[in-house]
Amino acid sequence: MGHVPPPAEVSHSVYATRVLCDVANERGVSTRDVLTGTAIEPADLDDPGAVIAALDEIVAVRNLLARLPDSPDQRVGVGVDVGSRYTLTHFGLFGFAVMSCANLRELFTIAMRYFALTMLHIDITLFETADDCLLELDAGHLPADVQRFFLERDIAGILTTTMTFTLPLAEKYADQVSAELAVDEKLLCPLLELVPVHDVAFGRAHNRLHFPRAMFDEPLPQADRHTLQTCMAQCDVLMQRNERRRGITALVRTKLFRDSGRFPTLPDVAAELDVHPRTLRRRLAEEGTSFRALLNKARSTVAVDLLHNVGLTVEEVSTRLGYTEVSTFSHAFKRWYGVAPSAYSRPS
Repeated sequence: MGHVPPPAEVSHSVYATRVLCDVANERGVSTRDVLTGTAIEPADLDDPGAVIAALDEIVAVRNLLARLPDSPDQRVGVGVDVGSRYTLTHFGLFGFAVMSCANLRELFTIAMRYFALTMLHIDITLFETADDCLLELDAGHLPADVQRFFLERDIAGILTTTMTFTLPLAEKYADQVSAELAVDEKLLCPLLELVPVHDVAFGRAHNRLHFPRAMFDEPLPQADRHTLQTCMAQCDVLMQRNERRRGITALVRTKLFRDSGRFPTLPDVAAELDVHPRTLRRRLAEEGTSFRALLNKARSTVAVDLLHNVGLTVEEVSTRLGYTEVSTFSHAFKRWYGVAPSAYSRPS
């Protein structure tokens, strides 16, 4: 069984956001508009070593969806469009590790071990019996307004990147595999035509793949133990580097998102981390940020969730986020997203 960490504790390669911006540009949305309210700079998209917060990815997706025209042709299928452009080579050493796995079980284990290198946002859970396996894909831990996008994107990405070397295995067990999907059939049809799975049910409340346990342990054609071990050693280095990059900033960010809308003060956070407030300020400055910047980022992310998903009024959200005046909150929101908070309010 494997579960992804909450978004506040995860950082990813910038590659996925670069692809997102490519798709946005093709649909008439500028890169700068997509990155509004994030810590991502346009120059970061061209840095192969750049690592960004998963929360910033969510904001970028939200920005794109908010700026697309209301027509179904523009909004529907954006996630599939992004995910279908992924290739394993863009995942670097992690991609080579995946291609070198002995079987699907090892591939699943590697993906969970190096989750931050996968760029996945959805939760993947494995259930096993003596004869069968069930793989469930879920986005329930993500804000409701971006769940569909990440389900579409990650399912499309998994299919696109793995079918190149798992096709012989999929063909062998095609008659014993079934899928239940909540994603729209029209969106995935082009991709599913490449997958030899005949029993696919759409319009379900969940996304599940059922397959025989023997398939999970069937040898993969490109397995190479030496290559896998070499790549894993380098992936360990990358993961450690990512952890060091997170530093005090990631710890503070996690505490700010701990209680939706109820934000601790800088002295509160400093006390929890057992450091003096001045020390906390200095260490955040050394990492290129500040408590105020992180608090604003947390407020901006939670604000949309409370408006769009929870259905609170602008006044209620303003109070919840600690603003004394609604007008101050409205000005801040417009600075973050370029529109008034009323634009994100859920219809009654």
